[in-house]
Amino acid sequence: MSSRLTQILLLGAGELGTALHASISSLPNTHITIGVRDPSKYTHLQQATTSLTTFDLTSPSHTLTHQFASYDIIVSATGFTSAPGSVTKLATEVLAAGKLRAQRGDPELWFFPWQWGVDYDVTGDGAGLMPLFGEQQGVRTLLRTEAEQNNVVWTIVSTGVFMSFLFEPFWGIVDRSGEENGVVTVRCLRDWNHGVTVTDVQDIGRVLARVLVGDIEAKNRVLYVAGESVQYGQLADVVEEVSGCKVVREPWSVGHLREELRSDPDDGIKKYRLVFAGDGVYWDKETTVNHQLGMPMMGVEKYARKLFGIHPASE
Repeated sequence: MSSRLTQILLLGAGELGTALHASISSLPNTHITIGVRDPSKYTHLQQATTSLTTFDLTSPSHTLTHQFASYDIIVSATGFTSAPGSVTKLATEVLAAGKLRAQRGDPELWFFPWQWGVDYDVTGDGAGLMPLFGEQQGVRTLLRTEAEQNNVVWTIVSTGVFMSFLFEPFWGIVDRSGEENGVVTVRCLRDWNHGVTVTDVQDIGRVLARVLVGDIEAKNRVLYVAGESVQYGQLADVVEEVSGCKVVREPWSVGHLREELRSDPDDGIKKYRLVFAGDGVYWDKETTVNHQLGMPMMGVEKYARKLFGIHPASE
């Protein structure tokens, strides 16, 4: 980052956006503008280096281009709740904003799209189950082929799923409904050797801050992050150790997941589970940015201990 004041637009102030803001708001020579639909809900985030502005990403095409062109860095933390086509529309408007900046003689625009998840180059659209995943893959292709000529550089940060997601009741992998009776059910997707990469949102923010200050070469690259890459068998062991409960291990094979989806073809969670039984959702921690930078990260055991209310004596 240069010595002049760098203008960052952070789109979204949900779970991830708030975590990103917490880490990047203290960067030197930086002003952050948080773009949300209703700024009145987020006044608690305002500070000397942070302001709020109204952004509606569902507005007609190219209406955001001039606004985007006012910023040096755009970080999208809008999540998966946006309408179909919205991530492509956002990328297209960023490219147009970069071109406008070039016409004005401004420096390149640095774009972090909403890709804080799995490796969409590998998952694709999940054999037709997840059109949004396919759209995310399309955004990568768009940036790789058109960003440079439009005065835009990009960084994609693949983080796996948020660590909290692994333990959410609706996901069904760690089922605590029988905990009062001393039983927790842990399920695997595909088999017990299959796994998933997970990262705590606060750690994602810390990694972004290191990227922005130039601690690692990041432009026009896909970066990988991992709090932990855990096999389901390892997850079951951790839950058994920290919960003090009997752990019932229930395998959900690919065949089982397909049958579950066949009986309820419109269930989005069942589609997710089947896609997550495939490839592109797990990578070795040794290949990650945080490993390269020597960053300590929240692991599954520590997270589980806090979740179950069991803390190491040192804490």
